[in-house]
Amino acid sequence: MTFSPVAYAKEHVPPAGPQRAYVLGYAMGMLANGVFLPIYVLYCTQIVGISNSGTALAIAVGGLVGLPLTTYAGDLADRLGPRRVVLFGLAGQLTGMGSYVFIQGFWSLLILIVCMNVFAFTYMASEGALMRRIGGAETITFRSQVQSIGNIGLTVGALVSGIGISIGTPWAYRAMFLFCAAAYVVDVFITLRIPDYKPLPKPESTGEAKVRRYIVFRDKPFIAFALVSGALSMSMLVDNMLLPVWIVVYTSAPPWTVAVVYVLNTAMAILLQMRLSRNVKTLRQGGSALLRCGVTLIIGYLMMALMPGQTPILATVLLLGGVAVSAVAQIWLVSGRFVFEFNLPPAHAQGQYDGFLNMITTLSMTVAPLVLLGVVANQGFAGWMGLGVAFLLLGLLGPAIAAWGLRTRPPADAVAEPAAGDEIMATAGMDDSK
Repeated sequence: MTFSPVAYAKEHVPPAGPQRAYVLGYAMGMLANGVFLPIYVLYCTQIVGISNSGTALAIAVGGLVGLPLTTYAGDLADRLGPRRVVLFGLAGQLTGMGSYVFIQGFWSLLILIVCMNVFAFTYMASEGALMRRIGGAETITFRSQVQSIGNIGLTVGALVSGIGISIGTPWAYRAMFLFCAAAYVVDVFITLRIPDYKPLPKPESTGEAKVRRYIVFRDKPFIAFALVSGALSMSMLVDNMLLPVWIVVYTSAPPWTVAVVYVLNTAMAILLQMRLSRNVKTLRQGGSALLRCGVTLIIGYLMMALMPGQTPILATVLLLGGVAVSAVAQIWLVSGRFVFEFNLPPAHAQGQYDGFLNMITTLSMTVAPLVLLGVVANQGFAGWMGLGVAFLLLGLLGPAIAAWGLRTRPPADAVAEPAAGDEIMATAGMDDSK
């Protein structure tokens, strides 16, 4: 199988219109994130002079402050229109990234992170609602295209950050922060080209049943999915957090393989996301994807758990094989998550459902360092196998949650999704950006 850039573009780039505009804007935002994420901790500790513990405390507190707002922000997207809330989140991240050049110490960093996370969580809670309105009946395919192109932007951004880190001067870092802000400016202007979708009507209350505002808290199948998906999301941090320590401290694999792990994982996501998710459209297929994720993860973790005590060559082979297998598992996880994320919520409440899902996922990511570094790394083979078994059991729940979700959805929900083109025509006359 040969790689064709033209064929890749046809499969991954949506047709001209709101879908392509959103993909391009998202790619610019991910480009900025790819630059920002590797540099902001280094800037705080090496350039500004804030201690490692102080920087970590500011990041942790900022995350906890913004986290409870996610469900509320998603509900705002449902009630005010998703594009407006997305633009609010983008504007705040734009200002926040540019403001890093003014940090003087711990307190200014803490204030900035708290404010920036409010906007970041607002954006994360509302972007799903906007994608559903843009994608219509093809939202799952559209979401996979967004993911694939976003990975490319993130990778390019990481390469750009490497240039600034190599220069290492205060002004090199500041220039990168201003570059991130400029990329978000482009993202904002591209997003303004997307129609200003109006809120969808909610079901009317009757004498016997009153429609509640936060219906996500009563949707047990979705809550179960959010808990399972959030726990499985810990696997996303294995390559970036656990493997570098495992490779350098516990195995004979060359240290340079740490960089190879990141490149291999990202390359597989870029090349295989659309191919592997092509037939993951329904809830049952999404449940099967979560099951395949759990099975594949334990196989990959077994290979990496066997690395200690091996020769450098064999340890490297086991590492690359394990990373490749776990990368496929992560694609299954993302594909299955997309299906549940957009097929379980009613269209008029997509934002609040996404907000709740992001809250659970972020809590899981907060706990992940304690699990991965405090337990798995210290326990060696038993730790890796325990993690793999836990993920396998979570994956086994996927088909059951899918069946539960199907039993509890109103039959009309399966056909109530408006076509993307119909929504664009209906709202184009209301778009103030023209």
